[in-house]
Amino acid sequence: MPESSQRLAKQPADASVRARYHDRLDVRTTLAAHDVLGLFRRALGYLWPQRRLFAARAGLIVLIYALGLPLPWFLKVLIDHGVMQQPIPPGGEGLLYPSFMAAFLGAVSGMDPMAVTLHALAVLAVMFLFVGYSGNTMLEANLAEGADVATRSENKVSAGWSAARGLVGLLDLCLAIRLSQRITHDVRGALFSRLSRQPLTSLNLQRPGDAMFRVMHDAPSIAGICYALTLSPLAMVVSVGANLWVLTAVYGGVTPELVWIGLSAVGLTLLATSPLARWARQVSQASRASGSATTDELEEGLRNVAAVQSLGGSERQRNQFAAASRESFRQSLLLIWVANAVEWIAENVHLVFATLGFWVIFTGIVRGELTLGDTPVVIRMYSLLYETAMQFGRIWIDQQDNAAAARRVYFALDHEAEPTTPRRRAPPPTRSEPLKLRFEDVDFRYPDGRQALAAVSFEARASQTIAVVGPSGAGKTTLAQMIPKFLQPCDGRITLSGIDLDDIDTAALRRDVAYVFQEHQLLTDTIAANLRIAKPDATVAEMESACQIAGALDFVRAMPDGFVSTIGRGGGTLSTGQKQRLSIARGILREAPILVLDEPTAALDPMTERALLSALRTSNADRLTIVVAHRLSTIEHADHILYLDRGRIVETGSHEELMANPSGAYRRFVTLQA
Repeated sequence: MPESSQRLAKQPADASVRARYHDRLDVRTTLAAHDVLGLFRRALGYLWPQRRLFAARAGLIVLIYALGLPLPWFLKVLIDHGVMQQPIPPGGEGLLYPSFMAAFLGAVSGMDPMAVTLHALAVLAVMFLFVGYSGNTMLEANLAEGADVATRSENKVSAGWSAARGLVGLLDLCLAIRLSQRITHDVRGALFSRLSRQPLTSLNLQRPGDAMFRVMHDAPSIAGICYALTLSPLAMVVSVGANLWVLTAVYGGVTPELVWIGLSAVGLTLLATSPLARWARQVSQASRASGSATTDELEEGLRNVAAVQSLGGSERQRNQFAAASRESFRQSLLLIWVANAVEWIAENVHLVFATLGFWVIFTGIVRGELTLGDTPVVIRMYSLLYETAMQFGRIWIDQQDNAAAARRVYFALDHEAEPTTPRRRAPPPTRSEPLKLRFEDVDFRYPDGRQALAAVSFEARASQTIAVVGPSGAGKTTLAQMIPKFLQPCDGRITLSGIDLDDIDTAALRRDVAYVFQEHQLLTDTIAANLRIAKPDATVAEMESACQIAGALDFVRAMPDGFVSTIGRGGGTLSTGQKQRLSIARGILREAPILVLDEPTAALDPMTERALLSALRTSNADRLTIVVAHRLSTIEHADHILYLDRGRIVETGSHEELMANPSGAYRRFVTLQA
C-alpha cells in the first residue's frame, strides 16, 4: 500500500461519516496538506501511459501562445499607422516594436496608411483563422451543469479547454478532451477491476450506490488534477515568460512595474485563500459522501421495491430517500458557498492590483511615454499577467475538491482485494490427475471477530457427493465459499490434489470450480446470455443438455423466444424455482471438475428435486459435488455428510451411519425435520 494510503489508514475513524452516510469501510476521511501532495503525486502517474498525447497537447499550447504574441502589435499598427497615420521608417527603426515585427514593418514601410491598414488586416484575418484572439479567449468543452458534484463530474469526464479559437484551437480542444477521456477511462477501469475483486467480506459491507459514485463521479477528478498540475502551469509559465520577454525587450524601463504588480498578486492570493483549503476539502468530502449515500438509497430502494411494498414500507423508504437527498443538497450548497468565498477574496485582491496596473498604463500615455497604439498592447499583456497570476494563485485552493475525490478513488484502489497472483505460482491440477480436496484444521473469522469455522478438517474426492448440513449459522456457506477462494482461511490450509490453494492462481482455480449461490444472481439479458457466463462459446445443444439436467429445459422452451428470451431485472420475470434451476444449469454448463451447490433445491418441489439430484449423480461420474443443504431429501443420498455446529464438524459419515447413532446431532436434526 502506498505511504500516503498507510497514513490515511492509521487516522481515527470519522464517526460522523459512518453515522450520517452509512459508510462501513471508508470512515477515515480527514486529509492533511501532506496527504494531498501524496494524492497529487499518484494522480500524475496516469499521464505516463498518455505521454504522446500529452506531449502533443503541450506542444500546441506553446504554439498557440507563440502565434498569439504578434496579435496586439498588429492592433498597434492599425491605430498608430492607420488611424493616426504615423509614417513607418525603413525597418521600423525608432519605433517601439519587438524584433518579430521587423519583417512586416520592413515590408510595409513607405506605404500609405490605407495600404498599411489593409496589409495588417489581412495578416490578422489569417491569424484569427488559425488561433483567434489567443490568450484572452477560451474555447471550452463544458456543457450545461448543475451545482452538485455528480453533474459537474460529467464535465470532468470530457474536460477540455484551449487558449485559442480557430482551427488550431479546435485541434487543441479535441486533444484536451481525448486526454481527459483516456485518463478517466484508465482510472475507471482500474477502479472497477479493484472493486470487482474485493473479498466477500468487503462486498457485503460496500454500498452499491457508493461504489457507483466513486467509479462514475469521483474518478474524473484524477484527470482534473493532471491538468491543474501540468498543462495549466505550463500555459501560465509560457504566457508570463513570453509577455515578460516582450515587455522587457520593447519597453525596457518604461513599464517594468506592471510585471511586479501582476506577479505580486500571486503571493497575496495564496496567502488570503490558503486558510480555506482545509475547509474546502472537508466540505467537498461531505458533499461526495452525501451524494453517494443518495445514490445508494435510490439503488437499494428500487432493488428491494417488492419487499418494501409488501411490508408497507413505501412511506418509510420515501422518507429515507428524501432525507438523503436533502442532505446532499445541503452539502452542495456549502460547497458552493466555499467556492464563492474563495472567488470573492481572489477577485477583490486582484481588483486592487488591476487598479494599480491600469493607473500605470494610462499615466504613461498621458505623459507621452506610450502612444495610443501601445494601449491595446500593454492592456493585453497586463491582462494576461493578471489572469495568469490569479489562476496560479488559485491552483491549490481549486484542487481541494479534486483532492477529496481522489482520496475516495485511491481508498478503493488500495483497499483489500483478492490477490491477482499466488504466493508461489503452481499449476492447477490437471484433469488427468485424481482430484482430491482437503481441508486441514481450517479456521475462519469475519472482520467483526465472529468465529465462523474452527479446526475444520475433511477430505473429498472426485465422483463423490459431499453434503454439508447443520443449523443456520453453523458455517456451511462459509465453508463452501472457501473452495473457490471467495474467502480464505485465517488458519490452517486447503489443498487441491496436494497443492495449497494459496499457490494456485485464483482465475485458474475458479475455472475448475462452478459455484451456484443460494441467492440467484441473473443478468437482465437473455436466457442464453445468462448461461454463457459459465461458458461463452457454449452451443445451443450444450445449453439444452445443461438445462435438461437441471430441469429447466421445459420452461425455457415454453418462453416466447426460447434461449433468446429476455428475462427481467435479476430474473424478475421468472419464478423462484425457475431462477434456481437456471442457476444450476449455468453451473453444470461450466463442466468444472468441482460443483458447489448452496441450497440448490430450496425452491424446488419434491418431484423436480428428485429428478435434479438423480440427474446430477449420473451426469458426470468424475465430478466432485459439494452440496450445502437443510432438506433431508437433498442430503440423504450423499456419499458423505459433514454435520457442522458452531463452525465445527461434529459428525461425519453416510446417512445410514449417522442415523445409527441414537444420540447423534445429525439424527436429532433429521428427527426435527420429520
